[in-house]
Amino acid sequence: MEAIRKTKPNYVQRPPRWSITADTAVVDGCGRQLQTRLWNISKGGFMAECEEKLPIGAEVVIDLPGRGLVRAEVRWALGWRFGAMILGDAERNPANEA
Repeated sequence: MEAIRKTKPNYVQRPPRWSITADTAVVDGCGRQLQTRLWNISKGGFMAECEEKLPIGAEVVIDLPGRGLVRAEVRWALGWRFGAMILGDAERNPANEA
C-alpha cells in the first residue's frame, strides 16, 4: 500500500480575529468623515460597517481603539459591511481635529 502523502493546504491562514463592537469613524478618499462600527479586528485588518458603501480598493483612514489612526485599503465589500487591510499608521492632521 502506498503511503498517504500529507500536503499543505492551498490557502493562506489568517491571523486570529478578535470580536469587538466599537463606534468610530473612517475618513474616505474625498475627506468625508463617515460613522463606522467595528465588528472584528486582527493584526492585519478589520471588518466594519459604514454609513455609506465603500468601493473595493478605496483607501481610508480609521481610528482603531488601542492603536490610533491607521491607513487601510478596502479589500471586500458587501452592502455597508467591508473588510480592510491595514497599510500602516496615519499621520495626524491637527486641522481635522477641530
